[in-house]
Amino acid sequence: MGCTQQEARRCLVVLHGLGSSRLAAMPGVTEEMLMKFGVRLVAFDRAGYGQSEPDPSMTLEGACEDLEQVLDMLQLGPKVFLLGFSCGGAYCYAAARFIPHRIAGIALWCPIGCFQWKGISQEARDSMCRTLSQGSRALLRYGGQLPFFILRWYVSFLLARRAGEAWVRHCQKTLCPPDQRHLQLHEASNLMLRDNVESLTAYEGYGMATDLHLVSNHWGFELEDIAEVFDGLIHIWQGDSDNLVPFQMQRIVKSQLPKIVNLHELKGEGHLSWFCFNHAAHRETLATLFGEVES
Repeated sequence: MGCTQQEARRCLVVLHGLGSSRLAAMPGVTEEMLMKFGVRLVAFDRAGYGQSEPDPSMTLEGACEDLEQVLDMLQLGPKVFLLGFSCGGAYCYAAARFIPHRIAGIALWCPIGCFQWKGISQEARDSMCRTLSQGSRALLRYGGQLPFFILRWYVSFLLARRAGEAWVRHCQKTLCPPDQRHLQLHEASNLMLRDNVESLTAYEGYGMATDLHLVSNHWGFELEDIAEVFDGLIHIWQGDSDNLVPFQMQRIVKSQLPKIVNLHELKGEGHLSWFCFNHAAHRETLATLFGEVES
């Protein structure tokens, strides 16, 4: 989307979230806005999602090697900007750690964090868990203890088979009130339906099972490791009503990476409500990354 390779002044690569796909991209962003900022927007399916084949040996570091290959194959230039939504944030943090020379800057929308990072006390973990939905709490409690084949079975037989309308109805009932109201919009619920079906159908949720396995365990790096190698900026937007990703996690990340993280706290917003089909949010994200342009 946006500018052609020849016209673009910069490239923004989207790393999608859990149970999502390339179809989500930057939900609802207009071609006109991307053109205004001189942006070429690129979204692709991570391994095991949509049209991308699974990788049984996937690690966060290995995912960064795959990302670098995509950048080279598509000739996106020596450096790109990243936008990570929710679980996609884990892969953005990993990119800052493992391929910092290819990343110019990062925007994160309600990104997950690693509960096993140093500096996060058990008291903080317990406090964050209390703000989450029942499903998210169960993932944190049991996800890291279960072997991959159990997670694979769970996703394949219990989640992938209800992709689409059942998934949307579940989200409409269990997400926080701002997100429930947001999903009453036809364009929002329709995109979630198409995106979720695309995400889980081809490989029966293999990518989701991989994500659950990887993010529930230690990520293989600490926040301080990012600070040592990444010289760009990381901008985080987080709603304080989100019940999928704890608001407190972002303040912890900010406190440990004060020089490179800018935290944008969104009062009264959830996991989806501010980010999807909101031109003001898209403009703010692009302007923060690239600077303002004339209206």
